[in-house]
Amino acid sequence: MKKMATLLLATVICFGTMAGTFFPDLDINDPNLSQDKVMRQCQKSLMHASQELNAWCEKAYKMGNWQTLELVGLHTGDGSRYIAEAKKHAAEGDPDGILALAYVYSTGRFVTKDLTQSIKLYNRYLTDNSNEVKEKMRVQKTHKDLYLIYTELGNSEKAAEHKRFLDESNHGEIRKEIFEKQLKESGISLDN
Repeated sequence: MKKMATLLLATVICFGTMAGTFFPDLDINDPNLSQDKVMRQCQKSLMHASQELNAWCEKAYKMGNWQTLELVGLHTGDGSRYIAEAKKHAAEGDPDGILALAYVYSTGRFVTKDLTQSIKLYNRYLTDNSNEVKEKMRVQKTHKDLYLIYTELGNSEKAAEHKRFLDESNHGEIRKEIFEKQLKESGISLDN
């Protein structure tokens, strides 16, 4: 029994030490905090410090990251601000806004599920961005999402159209290329 108590205490101490690295003690009023660091604190707070989520996510929003409102909506159960921002950005032609709305309509998150609206938004995104090199991965994902929606709707002809695109594209190579680039930018090498 004593060994069990010692093991439990060691686990709690170890986890407590690790939790500090998951959610570092940053001063939210520090003027030197980058938008990226504030956004990461917002994301981490959903899991590690929910009592701080609103403060960190609001700060990230004020710094220009409207997507943080999704986390606020998940936390509070009210995604109306997120939906309003996504609609505003989609109306301006922002790919992030268009894809955010397409996703919420496909899943019913914060809105009534509407696959027809989701399809329209995904197709709008593809029309505007299929030839954009920087959008390669999201174009691939959009085709995959449309394939899944058409499969759910039982529209095998449209599902096959998007499946063909995925089969004929170099999706795997693109993912590998982006992954390797991210590793390199992070200073991580997989060479032995």
